[in-house]
Amino acid sequence: MKKTLLITVLTLFTTIAVLAQNDDPLIMEDFAKGIKGSNTFAFNDHLNVMQVTTDDDKFDLVAVNDKLEIVWRTSLAGYGIKTDKFQNKIVALASSDHSFFKGTTNTFLAYVIDPANGKVLAEKVVYKSTNDLVEFPQMYTGDGAFFKLAVRQSGFARKIHVGIPIYSLFTMNSYTREYNETRNLQVIEYNDKLDSISAFKPVISNGTFISLAWNKHADMFIGWLNGPTIEVYKYDAGKTKPSNMLTADVVFKEDKSIIPSEHFMLKPSDNSNVLYYSMIYVNEDKDGELGIGKLDFATNKKLYVAQALDKATLKAIKKSFVPVNKKIDDVDMGYGKGMKLLYMDELDGKVVTAIASHSTRASAISNGVFMIENSILINAYDQNLALKFQNVLPTGYIYPSRHLKTSFHFNKNKLYMVSNAKTGMTTLSGLFSILDIGNGQWDKMEYLSKKHISNSDYSDGSSVLWFSNNFIVPYLSPKMFSATKTDVTLQLNNY
Repeated sequence: MKKTLLITVLTLFTTIAVLAQNDDPLIMEDFAKGIKGSNTFAFNDHLNVMQVTTDDDKFDLVAVNDKLEIVWRTSLAGYGIKTDKFQNKIVALASSDHSFFKGTTNTFLAYVIDPANGKVLAEKVVYKSTNDLVEFPQMYTGDGAFFKLAVRQSGFARKIHVGIPIYSLFTMNSYTREYNETRNLQVIEYNDKLDSISAFKPVISNGTFISLAWNKHADMFIGWLNGPTIEVYKYDAGKTKPSNMLTADVVFKEDKSIIPSEHFMLKPSDNSNVLYYSMIYVNEDKDGELGIGKLDFATNKKLYVAQALDKATLKAIKKSFVPVNKKIDDVDMGYGKGMKLLYMDELDGKVVTAIASHSTRASAISNGVFMIENSILINAYDQNLALKFQNVLPTGYIYPSRHLKTSFHFNKNKLYMVSNAKTGMTTLSGLFSILDIGNGQWDKMEYLSKKHISNSDYSDGSSVLWFSNNFIVPYLSPKMFSATKTDVTLQLNNY
């Protein structure tokens, strides 16, 4: 016991000394080594829990407080999928195993964890089927009110598809169609002992599955792209049959070669009868276009607005940008057809979306490709979908083999963001920004320190730890000769 305490105290004083000598943000080096992925959620204002994938069949849950201290660490069997709050406890979902070529197995485990000490309170196999076809699990907890698991079975065989990169376009399109196909769809709810308390199979449309979402009242919405229209079904809480179905006010020529979930987002409103949605598509003029819609399942009223993302529009957006920091003003909107949805939420009565242009460039390294993201366009609409403001985050990067995520956090009418910005030929800097949702103006925009962190390390948007008075940014350093493993350094920053 004394030896352990001595090591802890020495480590703490060493860390504080580094901070005092350099007047830099506090960092924790070697937080994790050789991990395969991570994500995080805030348990409360002073404690975040990070899920760290250490291998294909094991993962850690790590509780970190707002003083950059590890409160506890628990190792669990399985390949971590998602962790969240559930009835003042923690619930973690995992598959029994994972492989690079086949993905996760179709045996899903769940754990209930004590947030005070990381002790496992319950564990159980909550879903199991054959491993013949690829299945997609989605876990929802309604900010801790319930634990629901939706599992969609595709038509894509779970096996090694040798030679995919050189297959014909017809074959690749065939694979995409199999991924999009829905053979089965189940929704199961569990209690805090991980016993199943309800289960049903929603109606499977003739079309292609888009997405599934719950609101805080436990009402469920399922979207399908059926021929030229988008159909959305609403299931009231506790019901196994849809109470209503509405179609979106937009017509598409369906492209079987795309995965709809990559181009659509569903966002249930605080109003239990309202669903907002966003989409990116190519319009009749062959320009990229952003569409925002609203469906009211109580009144059957529908709203829809669209913004073309042609060259002239993107040029005008770039010209209108007003820098808040003279060092950060390099706006590059990319091209409209390459726009991707990054974020959508209802914030203080406004519907806020964020999009950015994604593209690739050939490379002699990094598996032959660089991933590129340009500046982020942020739009905010009122509840009648009138545009209230539009602004640009002049971030952007080029990075080998992987797209880097931006973190979004909303609190007290402010949208906080941590993104990656290219500041040199081989240098990436974390960019911290605060947007006032009331007036659409930037309160702050500044580069985060990279002292004691490699220039090539990038901030991981999926795992930023947000607290009431500060935030912790994980910086990832890819392992040499590995396409998937990274080392993690944590950095504590103040708002």
